Amino acid sequence: MAKNPNGIFRVKPGQIIPTLHLTFIGKRPGYLTPLRTVRGGHRTVGRTSKFESGKDLDDDEIVIKPIISVDLVIDQLFIQASAQGKTTIDESQITQPSLLFSIPAHYLLSPELLPNSAYVLYQHIFGSGASYPFDGFFYVGVTKRSWQKRWAEHRRAINNNSPLLFHSKFREEQQKGRITYLHHKVMEITNDLEQLYEAEEFLVEGHWDDERRLNMISGGKSGLRYLRENGMLKQSVVPMSDERDGIVSAWLGENRRKGLPAPWVAEKWRDNEWAVAQICGREGRLSVEQVRAIRKLAKEFSAEEIFTRIGAKDVDQVSRVIDGKTYSRIE
Repeated sequence: MAKNPNGIFRVKPGQIIPTLHLTFIGKRPGYLTPLRTVRGGHRTVGRTSKFESGKDLDDDEIVIKPIISVDLVIDQLFIQASAQGKTTIDESQITQPSLLFSIPAHYLLSPELLPNSAYVLYQHIFGSGASYPFDGFFYVGVTKRSWQKRWAEHRRAINNNSPLLFHSKFREEQQKGRITYLHHKVMEITNDLEQLYEAEEFLVEGHWDDERRLNMISGGKSGLRYLRENGMLKQSVVPMSDERDGIVSAWLGENRRKGLPAPWVAEKWRDNEWAVAQICGREGRLSVEQVRAIRKLAKEFSAEEIFTRIGAKDVDQVSRVIDGKTYSRIE
């Protein structure tokens, strides 16, 4: 299961989260931590609507891929508390957050691509207390470079008083002593930038009403369209996947009195007609009618047969609709 790129677990509150979690405290040997269980309100956005079993998800059921995580505990207060067997500490005194790194297991057990030679969809998650390790404030991004270099850029921007929501919230929580962990989570690795933009767009959209979300604009190509619509990006310019933050930051620096643009996006994104226009209006994308036709035909025909009938870009485009990975806003 863990080696299968499509392998998933269907779990409910109280059931085990499929994560192999290895913890290192100071210089002591690492150990496997007890498996955690799903809590109510666990933050996730499912992208699978069709299962080999043919059984739909229950209302309280979520989909989780097998994950491998490594946790480095480096703060002396944490280390001393562990050595003394303490189970509670004053977290506000933590000065060096624990560093948690996680990745879907199949990328390590049966790798096909390396992160430094492909596009990476990632999350940075941070917080304290019960939010550890998945449910803190979070930012979703895409990069062609290593996520470590991307994080180093974010860190410099945080230290240089960047006005972006991600950076300002990190500073605020840090100053209040409310960051005890920093979780770097790889979500997906691929050579297909289109596929990754679709995944980023889906993740940000699915979490748009979550108060912990720190992305200021919608993900994927909808985010690029938003930049153009609001005069932040010329029509002829196609930025690299990880240059959008710099564009927004520069705009904020020049337009401080106008405030942050996030409310504009939130209002527009709640308008389903606007959202569908963003998703379907680009060249090479499927129309609303094509998406609905694919879903209907999938009950009787394969993705290859549907591809020849409806004029999609390729078979993969059809398969992603059938699997529920794209066009989720179209009913």
